[in-house]
Amino acid sequence: MAPERLPPPNRALPALTCRSPRTTTLRRSFPEAVVDDMPAKRSLIWSSGVGCLSRACIIATGEIVNQNLAAIRALHEYAGIKKPRYAFMIEAPWGAGKTHLVKHEFKDALSNDKARYVTLNGVSDQRSFRRALLAGTSEAKLMDAAGKLGDTLGKVAKVGNFGSLVQDIVEDRMIENLPKLLIFDDVERCEMSPGELLGLINEFVEHQTRNVVLCAYIERDDAGAKRKKRDDFLSRKEKVVGRTVKIVADAHNALPEFLSSMPSGNGREWLTSNDTLVLEVFHSAKHSNLRVLRQCLHDCGRVIDVLDEDIRTSRASMIRFVRTYLALSMSVATGEINTQQLSDRGDPRSITEPEEGESAHPLYTCFRQHPEAEIYTGNAESILPLDLGISLIGVGYEEHEKINLALRATGQFDGAKDIPLWARFVKWRLMSHADLESTFEEAKSYIYDSNNINPGPYLHIAHDLISIAKDGAGDGAEVAKRIKDQVEKLAQSNAIPLAGYGKEYGWSYELGLFSFGGYAFEPNLLTKPIVESMRNAQIQAFERSRANEAKRLMELFREDLDTFGREFSWNNGGSSYYQTAILHEIDAREFAEVVFSYVTSGDFEAVGAQLKNLADRHRPNIFPEELVWAKTVKTELERLAEEAGKLEKARMVWFLGFNWRFPTDERDDG
Repeated sequence: MAPERLPPPNRALPALTCRSPRTTTLRRSFPEAVVDDMPAKRSLIWSSGVGCLSRACIIATGEIVNQNLAAIRALHEYAGIKKPRYAFMIEAPWGAGKTHLVKHEFKDALSNDKARYVTLNGVSDQRSFRRALLAGTSEAKLMDAAGKLGDTLGKVAKVGNFGSLVQDIVEDRMIENLPKLLIFDDVERCEMSPGELLGLINEFVEHQTRNVVLCAYIERDDAGAKRKKRDDFLSRKEKVVGRTVKIVADAHNALPEFLSSMPSGNGREWLTSNDTLVLEVFHSAKHSNLRVLRQCLHDCGRVIDVLDEDIRTSRASMIRFVRTYLALSMSVATGEINTQQLSDRGDPRSITEPEEGESAHPLYTCFRQHPEAEIYTGNAESILPLDLGISLIGVGYEEHEKINLALRATGQFDGAKDIPLWARFVKWRLMSHADLESTFEEAKSYIYDSNNINPGPYLHIAHDLISIAKDGAGDGAEVAKRIKDQVEKLAQSNAIPLAGYGKEYGWSYELGLFSFGGYAFEPNLLTKPIVESMRNAQIQAFERSRANEAKRLMELFREDLDTFGREFSWNNGGSSYYQTAILHEIDAREFAEVVFSYVTSGDFEAVGAQLKNLADRHRPNIFPEELVWAKTVKTELERLAEEAGKLEKARMVWFLGFNWRFPTDERDDG
């Protein structure tokens, strides 16, 4: 095996949520809210993730409903007062649903022109304030009023058009005829001074005795000029506003409308069927921004729309995928993490509890808020692979075929509608006695009798069986030895899957932790030998496959240069031969013949780029076996060109001069 290599400069390592802190170091790295293996005296903070809201979410939803209902009753009570002589203000953070609430509660009045909705966003002076007031007036009414008034003035003054004077008079007339109820939204985004704005609004409140509703978010921790403006507004507000109510984001009521506004398709159908999952993720995120929820729902729906049926029907995996996608996409949308930091999902330090005086990585908060999402990926096959997460959430797009290929490569989307055995057994401590007994027997059968295994689930189940044996019957060492022997038996019968590209096991083993599918445990004296035996067996399986891999790569090189190139390109997930020597397994003369045919047929730029990419993988003392192979390829290319004549010989000198970047084999004395 080649030595471990560092990734290229300025690129993050390639992807956990975790199970149980058993030591001080582990506890610092992985919060106990996301663990199994906890001592019984500690409380487990699991949410089901399979279609029912957590108790905390249910309680919070009830509190939201009660608070907002009280605000709505007060709003309608105010709207019914004939001459209130004070304004009514609804205060809530951006995205909490103020606009949705007032438009929903006064839907009929707004549609019948019995109420007027006005946004003050960007309003900077009295003229733009007037324009905002009339923005909801139908064009027909404005034209009719302007036409009649213009004709009259034109006849009196014997001129054809009074221009802006007519417009101002028309606007004054229209403002006088505004509805009784006026709703001013985005108060905090108005660019006028608080004194000037509240003075204009007070004209409607005090002198015209209209019912005026203000929607605002008064930020309490602004600084500098914003703080001065906020304090000015608050000091003047009491002269105009007689009552203020506060609402909170009510995703429970807003979600059906968000879902119904999505395009018809599998995404909308899936999210509608799993709306309680969406609500739980939103509640856990704590940003309370309904606009972010709507945006991320639509984005997630578009991804689900392009998934193949076998992926969509993998119920438990889809739940985990959507949970992870929504958690990360909402964190990016709110600015809690930036798109570049999505690359850090594979770095254990990103989810490590900071020492005193240190700052936590932005992903750490997301990791704590969403314990059942796979925020951390490690080098395992995360339900949302690192590169795919960057493409879908950071960039915003990935080709449909690549999405399906990436998810299918995780090995977790098998089309099963039921929760897989390992995902059920990982929570064995929470099962009823009857379920635990039957699942325990199922787990033993999988470990000892099955020849069709998946290494990640196998190691999870093995760990849990050993834990039960150790604490239940005191024979943990005996069970551990039996399982290790079974792993070795499976390896001898070639029943253990190979390590992809010689490095991908489908599970992670970093910082002394095993992780797969978003759960982790710390291997101990009983389980560590089993984990290492599995890893060694997967590496051995890869070594046995090298000859077949070489043939596959040779065919790709002959038929599809782009696909061949991706097999050797750096990616955050490590899913390539960028860090594993393999070229020396390919027949050097056959490879040279194909290169020569590309060059002589005019495809020298494409094949030249691939040769540069292959050489880019090399650094001093890295892959020495490939350098011997590369020298043979170059010698063979020169021979083929020599035989083809002076023209091809000259072209080959030029071609190699531009595209041959392999370092010299230090073992070559020549």
